[in-house]
Amino acid sequence: MLPVRLGVAAALLLAVASAAAAPLRIPHQAGLTVTTALSGQEGDYESRKILTGRDGDGWLLAYSASVPGAAGRARQVSSERYVHDADLVAARSYRTAFEQDVSEDYPGTTALGVSSQVLAELRAGGRAKFSLVGESSWVLPSLAGAGGKALPGSDLVAGLTRNNSVAFRGELLPKGKGRFSVLVNGQPQVLDVLVAAGRFTARDGTTMDAELSLLDDPANALALQWRIGESSLRVVRLDFPVAKPGDALSQRLRAEKRVVLPGLYFDFGSAVLRPESASQLPAIVAAVRSAPAGVLALEGHTDAVGAGPANLALSKARAEAVRAALVALEPALASRLASRGFGESRPVHDNATLEGRARNRRVELVLP
Repeated sequence: MLPVRLGVAAALLLAVASAAAAPLRIPHQAGLTVTTALSGQEGDYESRKILTGRDGDGWLLAYSASVPGAAGRARQVSSERYVHDADLVAARSYRTAFEQDVSEDYPGTTALGVSSQVLAELRAGGRAKFSLVGESSWVLPSLAGAGGKALPGSDLVAGLTRNNSVAFRGELLPKGKGRFSVLVNGQPQVLDVLVAAGRFTARDGTTMDAELSLLDDPANALALQWRIGESSLRVVRLDFPVAKPGDALSQRLRAEKRVVLPGLYFDFGSAVLRPESASQLPAIVAAVRSAPAGVLALEGHTDAVGAGPANLALSKARAEAVRAALVALEPALASRLASRGFGESRPVHDNATLEGRARNRRVELVLP
């Protein structure tokens, strides 16, 4: 009987190890929200892309961005894209540029990453023909520091002035595999990526070198990071619906006593909750309801970009905005919730990186 018992134990250990080694999957489903950050002089420029649902033989994708400008003001951009199922399989053009207030349909392109065909060719170690359509807000600064062709007066600048985007064509070559750290539903996770790079050329002859870190998943080959010259865009948050989100949040709160609230979004420098935050509020209400007796705190935190007093005020206002939204949904919670802010004084990550600043910008729910 002893050998049998050892065999069962070994099988159990093997099963546990296999489960632990299983890669985290990011589902391509309605509600998937991809938040990307780009560093700018005034602060991090964040954009959000949300798969809002199916429509015929494709997906509807909503895009929004708050682009920082002078004197702390932000320019709002919103758009909608239709992405065809066939293009998720075989397209060779990745269009990251979004136009303002337009319902876009660009057959032959993807919008969140590369097609499964491009990923398959890279995984096999081969070259993949590829084109990248980028936004002027990051293409021009990148090229200016990349030692490429002089930009002033070029056809490229004129084209960007007209339509805010430009296409570069070339080939992607695999560079290897790696690991990518990102917030997934409010929790730090590490994802498997395939890194690919190439040199790309615009119609006027301007060249740029680009590197992409792609989620190594044929079912959802998201682009998680782009490097062009000195510029880097990085996905800093991935949020998607889960079964019984209130239960999951309650369990984490009881176990950890303090949780970062997922699915809450603010524009640059703003304490106004964005509309897409509404779907997360019922889960937070459920977590507060099931928490032990006492007053729970909503704590706001910021990154270290900008002046300390302004960051402190912003953190307090964001925490109070979340409290007000929860009380509006469930008035009985008014006596159970307090709000406070700590500005940049309690970082959880390095403020020198896009990833770190994104983690530091947060609202936490804390047990008494």
